[in-house]
Amino acid sequence: MKVSGRSFSVVGMGKSGLAAARVLAALGGKVLLSDGADTPALREAAAGLGPEIECRFGGEQIRLGDIAVLSPGIPPSAPIFRQAYKVAGEVMGEIELFYRLFDGPIVAITGTDGKSTVTTLIAHLLQAGGLNAVAAGNLGNPLCELLDDDSPSDGDSAKIAVAEVSCFQLITTSRFRPVVALATNLAHDHLDYHGSFEAYVAAKALVAAHQAAGDTFIRNLDDPILATWMNQDSKDCRKVPGNGQLVLNISQKQAVENGVFAKDGTFYCAHNGHATKLCRRSELAIPGAHNTENALLAIAAALAMDVPKEAIIEGLATYRGLPHRIEYTGSLGGVRFYNDSKATNPHAAITGMAAFDEKVVLIAGGFEKGLDLTEMGETIAQKCKSVVLTGATTKRMSKEFEGKAPIYCESTMELATKKALELAKPSGIVLLSPGASSFDNYTGFEQRGNHFKTIVRDLMNAADIASRSC
Repeated sequence: MKVSGRSFSVVGMGKSGLAAARVLAALGGKVLLSDGADTPALREAAAGLGPEIECRFGGEQIRLGDIAVLSPGIPPSAPIFRQAYKVAGEVMGEIELFYRLFDGPIVAITGTDGKSTVTTLIAHLLQAGGLNAVAAGNLGNPLCELLDDDSPSDGDSAKIAVAEVSCFQLITTSRFRPVVALATNLAHDHLDYHGSFEAYVAAKALVAAHQAAGDTFIRNLDDPILATWMNQDSKDCRKVPGNGQLVLNISQKQAVENGVFAKDGTFYCAHNGHATKLCRRSELAIPGAHNTENALLAIAAALAMDVPKEAIIEGLATYRGLPHRIEYTGSLGGVRFYNDSKATNPHAAITGMAAFDEKVVLIAGGFEKGLDLTEMGETIAQKCKSVVLTGATTKRMSKEFEGKAPIYCESTMELATKKALELAKPSGIVLLSPGASSFDNYTGFEQRGNHFKTIVRDLMNAADIASRSC
């Protein structure tokens, strides 16, 4: 893609917008960067960009005929989104821009839950195999930052982008073609943004829409929707016909002819119906059935990138997981605390509860997205001793979960954590797995999870001081 001398309107001064503007300017593009807000933080961030980038605040702007690069935070219903398609010469998002400028292979991961774990695990396995893989994208560091990354590569190996891509990012793609693509799973989420589950699934399907012969799609047969993808006769809008790419299947429930599966605590690789043992599930360092699924997806991606099996086994044993994903936080007496703040929808909270053999005291609640809570309530009935609710969803969750387990409501995370500790004594598990976003009280799931960890640490310190004073 030629950039020098061309004109670009970048909308949104978040991380991805700043990275896109910086790269385009460095390549000689004429860049207008705008944002609907006007805050000291935005002006400070823009001040470091340099005079070659024109910055405007307090209103999103697109110049006539420009190539528009839109922030993933702008929904299709926003006036600026619709305006872009009327006045811009072309519309794209950061990941489409990255694809046009990057000359290395891309492994793309989308889905509802598990994206960040699968993304970082794939990068870890590729690195174990000696490849120069970098995890980036929706998990925090913009893809465009890889384009001006001056860090030394491993030997002469080409850089491989292992990209977590969200539905928000995918809707502005038009040519994006990863050499390996996968969706972890699909469940109801972000319906406030997309308007319907069908539209949400269609957005996720864009991860593989431009693949062709020579590329690989990894299909999760245990997900009822994903299992239908890549069937040539699919006409349902929630199904995705293939484009001639290789399909590798994964499953925890059945053997597969080509791909990776788990059976009786062992991982197997299969090719044309012939299965060979890879390693025991116990060699994977991170717990939970959901992480078995995550590992199968990552193994399949590593195999598609020609990583030796010995390196895959080594990588599985040395991967330690990510913060805020069923993260052990500490113990107080016989009570263990786990931070699963990344569980921002009911499906993820169900996964968190299912990771434990014993019943837990659940802390749930947060920003209201209007998602169906039926299955979460059914899981609470099976997996929870009691539930402590906090946040904007408290009223609806207390009604939905009535009769499933004892319900308690608290106004703050600190009070909720103290109540959960009281309920879990003398021994048990307190699990923060909200089943809702964090934007009612926090800037994101990271801040919520870190606050929970601080509260737990303070409780532990207070107990330690009290015990020493006796």
